[in-house]
Amino acid sequence: MIKKFLKNHPVHKKLVPYLDVVFLLRPTLFFSVWVMVAMGMSSAQMYYFDHPLWISSISWKTLLVFIGITFVCSSTFIINQISDEKSDSINQKLFLVGKFITKEKSQSISKILLITGILILLIVNWFSAILVCIIYLIWGIVYNQPPFSWKKKPLLGWFANTIVGVLLFATGWSLVMQNNLFPTIIPLEISMLILLLPYGLCFSSVSLLTTLPDIKGDSSSGDKTFPIVFGKNTTLFIALIFIIFAFIIALQNNDPLASTATLVSIPFFIFAFIRRMDKDILRAIRYPIFILNFFVLSIYPWLFVPLAITYYLSKYYYWHRFDLHYPTFLVEHD
Repeated sequence: MIKKFLKNHPVHKKLVPYLDVVFLLRPTLFFSVWVMVAMGMSSAQMYYFDHPLWISSISWKTLLVFIGITFVCSSTFIINQISDEKSDSINQKLFLVGKFITKEKSQSISKILLITGILILLIVNWFSAILVCIIYLIWGIVYNQPPFSWKKKPLLGWFANTIVGVLLFATGWSLVMQNNLFPTIIPLEISMLILLLPYGLCFSSVSLLTTLPDIKGDSSSGDKTFPIVFGKNTTLFIALIFIIFAFIIALQNNDPLASTATLVSIPFFIFAFIRRMDKDILRAIRYPIFILNFFVLSIYPWLFVPLAITYYLSKYYYWHRFDLHYPTFLVEHD
C-alpha cells in the first residue's frame, strides 16, 4: 500500500517541483564524489592504523568538510549545466537550467553554494578549503569556461576529471591525518601517491567512459571530446587497461578494498570493450561506482545514510517529475 501510494498518487506531481532546486545540484553525482573522499580516508587509516573496519564514530569536523565539498562541487555542476545547455538538449539529458530554473537564478544559486561551501571549509579545515578551491578552479572554471573550456578538448578534459579525483582522495587523506593530530604543516605524504593510484585510475577510467553516451550532442556542438577524436574503441580499450592496472597496483599495495573492488569491476569493462553496446557501457559506468561505495561502507557505515537518502529521493523525484526510473541498476538500452 505504501509503495503504491509513493509511486502512483497524483499528489506527488504537485510536490516534486519544489525539489527542482535540490536536483539542480545533480545529487546523483555525489556517489562518485563522496566515495573518493572516503577512499582517501580509508587509505590513510589503513596506512597508519593497519586495516580498519566499521568506524562508527562521528567527527563533526569531517561531516562539515563533506558538506563544504558537496556545496562547492554542486556549484561546479550548475556551471557545467549552463555551459552544456546546447549539447545536453541534443543528448536529452534531464538538466533543469533554462527549462525549470532560469539561467540567472541558477548562476545565483551556484555563487551562494560556492561562498557557503568555502566559508564552511575555511572555518573547519583550512587545508581542505585549499584543495576544494583548486577543485572549483578546475571543475568550475578551467573545465567549463572560455578561454580554457577543457571539457571540449580530448586529453585536457580527461586530465581535469582525473586531477579532481586525486584532489578528492587527497582531501580524505588529509582529514585523517589532521583528525589524528599528526604534527605536519601539510598533511600529505609521498606514500599517499602510491596508495591513491588504483583509486585514481578507477576514477579516471569511469570518467573517460562517461564521455561515450554524449558523443551525439558533443559532436553536434563541435566539442572535441576524447571519443570523438580518438574513437569509441580506443576509449573503451584505454578504460579497460586503466582498470586492470588499478587492480595490479592495488595487489602490490596490499589494499584489500581497492583490489577487491577493481577485480569485481573488471568484467563490466571487458563486456563493454568486447560488445561495445550502450547498455554495457552504462553498466561499466554505474556498477564500479556502486561497488566502490558498497565496499567502503564496511569501513564507514555512516556513509550509507546520505547515499540511501540521495538514491531514494532521486528515484522519487525523477519518477514523478519525468516518469523516469533513475537512478537504477537496470540498464534497458538495446
